[in-house]
Amino acid sequence: MSHTQQLFTAGGHAQLAAFPPEREKLPLEEALELLLRHAPTVTASEEVPLFDADGRICFAHVRATLPQPPYDRVQVDGYALRSADIASASPERPVMLLVTQHLYAGDAPGLPLEPGQAARVTTGTMLPQGADCVVWQEDTLADSQTVVISRSLAAMRNCRMRGQDMEGGSLLAESGDVLHSGTLSLLAGQGHAHVRVFCRPRVSLLATGSELVLPGAPLPQGGIYNISSTLLGLRLRKMGARIVHMATRGDNRRELQAYLAEMLAGSDLVLTTGGASVGPRDLVPGIAADLAAQQGGSLLFQGLRLKPGSMTLAAALPQTLLLGLSGNPVAAAATFGLLAVPVLKKISGATRFAPVRQKAVARNDFGSFRKAERRIVLARLEGKDVYFARDAQHMGQPALCDDCNCFVDIPAGSNPVRKGMEVDIILA
Repeated sequence: MSHTQQLFTAGGHAQLAAFPPEREKLPLEEALELLLRHAPTVTASEEVPLFDADGRICFAHVRATLPQPPYDRVQVDGYALRSADIASASPERPVMLLVTQHLYAGDAPGLPLEPGQAARVTTGTMLPQGADCVVWQEDTLADSQTVVISRSLAAMRNCRMRGQDMEGGSLLAESGDVLHSGTLSLLAGQGHAHVRVFCRPRVSLLATGSELVLPGAPLPQGGIYNISSTLLGLRLRKMGARIVHMATRGDNRRELQAYLAEMLAGSDLVLTTGGASVGPRDLVPGIAADLAAQQGGSLLFQGLRLKPGSMTLAAALPQTLLLGLSGNPVAAAATFGLLAVPVLKKISGATRFAPVRQKAVARNDFGSFRKAERRIVLARLEGKDVYFARDAQHMGQPALCDDCNCFVDIPAGSNPVRKGMEVDIILA
């Protein structure tokens, strides 16, 4: 595996190599490497309630200050006692013990048990001193003063000792971890009501094109409703990004440049859609080059060696990235997943941000007619099976109807993919 491909690893950890900026169309891996190398460094953090921290990135290591459980804890309803007292118990020779106390979860510690004594306990109760096991209540015969037991039980059965789950000082979450309900519940178990997380990445989204019309407005002749802003805006929100600006603008260079400059000043990442090709109204490449030159940045690349999304560009500016995507919503969705998502994860403070590759079995056909170009195709992974999105062959809007969660990577020169063939996929 070459160093340009090390970003696509089974574990999702990135290994960055040094690449000089190039002006020719780049392979996907080189383009991503450049973007990640120039991604802004995240330092800002905030404290948020645990209920608002799901999916956020942990800012600093969090360690346990309490052992879990914090005391020797009863695991079942029954009778706490000394295992030595019932070592010889059998149906033929049952053992009778004196019940000296009744204890419940939340009670203060009970009195120490002497030999021949038992305590009636419920789940969650502190195990009385002297007891080392708990007999299930259904395995006993009892009245208010005595309990009869007809089987032995090993020490430590049905109780959990202090620190058995974790000792004080155990690492609960590392800086860069994605927090989830499991981790957050462990923090709650330590008494935390809040956790410090990296601040959300600030993202702006600009759809360009004089033909674009906002949904809800009348559609003039020659116009088309703006799909990409809804598509990418929802995906940005799902990733936890804070959308600073979201706008649609026509093909006016002066207005576009002024608006992009304003977006770049207050964002960690700016995404544009449309206007990234080489036509007379494809203004984004020239604007990106001008803004990079004015602000001491650089144009990282203009064009990718793959379909869809070949007309994609990127520029690095001080503390900001500009990523120009295709105006085709399907192409924009593909390059957003392959380029913007890893960048956003890194900007968010995550330590695992590289796309993950694996093998899967195609469960429907895909015929590639652009055999000289690498194809990245929207698809849905279910276990080890992968299904191409509807209309994926033609990159039409119906391809967005499928709930896609991966991309099938079809190398240049490949024959059409048929049902049952093994394919390479990249998780979205």
